Amino acid sequence: MAGDLERHIDRLIRQRPASREALESFKGLLGLTRGIEPKAHPIEMQEGLVSLKRKQGFPLFAREALPLDLGASGDLLAKFLEYLSALEREDKKGLEEAYQRSAARPGWAIELLRVVLKKDEEVLSKMAGEVDLESNTLYFLGLMSLRPALAALRQGLSYKMDKKDWPYGYCPLCGSQPDISFFDRSGKRHLHCELCGEEWPHPRLTCPFCQNQDHEALGYFEAESEEGLRVDFCRKCLRYLKVVDKRAFEETAPMELEALATLHLDVLALEQGFK
Repeated sequence: MAGDLERHIDRLIRQRPASREALESFKGLLGLTRGIEPKAHPIEMQEGLVSLKRKQGFPLFAREALPLDLGASGDLLAKFLEYLSALEREDKKGLEEAYQRSAARPGWAIELLRVVLKKDEEVLSKMAGEVDLESNTLYFLGLMSLRPALAALRQGLSYKMDKKDWPYGYCPLCGSQPDISFFDRSGKRHLHCELCGEEWPHPRLTCPFCQNQDHEALGYFEAESEEGLRVDFCRKCLRYLKVVDKRAFEETAPMELEALATLHLDVLALEQGFK
């Protein structure tokens, strides 16, 4: 799996050179995840409870209640910080401080992961400021650290997931919002969870964030000379979502990589006043 991701990373860097820094950072961290095997928490969910949650529009778990091995994820976060702090980067000093803090206070990494799961922006900003890092950097490293544990959880719960009739714009597994979407070969739209990576179908003419279906308040724009990539937006809630149209490409990467390879679209969307 890691080898396939690395192949996609190298291909995307050749095709979209502007994404090199983000993708190479991801590739370096990916190598550190090899051999990581988080402990699998026993998951027992009664069919009646699963059906009830689905009927009432609740995900299987809330983000902060996901049964994850945070100890293994915290150890991985410390490895990431050690690795990155040895590189020549603009935020090298902050990464060194964060690594030293994780080494001196073993509970610091787990505290950060809990903040990432809760998506508590205020506390995240405070923790980032204490080590002179950007909040986005710590959030990304937290997500990457949780990746093996989340993958194990998704694999263990795959038999419980029935996504074809899930009508909501949030993840059926963890309730998180999407960070990117795609059109499959048949033109159907799918959303990709920003936390756990789950994917599920969603109507094309519905805003996943506010469920607005007024076509006059929905729109999209494309980046110049980039067929198959666009940004959908909603004028009602002012949210946006990047879109990869798989019909325009011979080969596409997993959406977690496409999200990194399209950071320029985030910049364009923010410049136009969307969030």
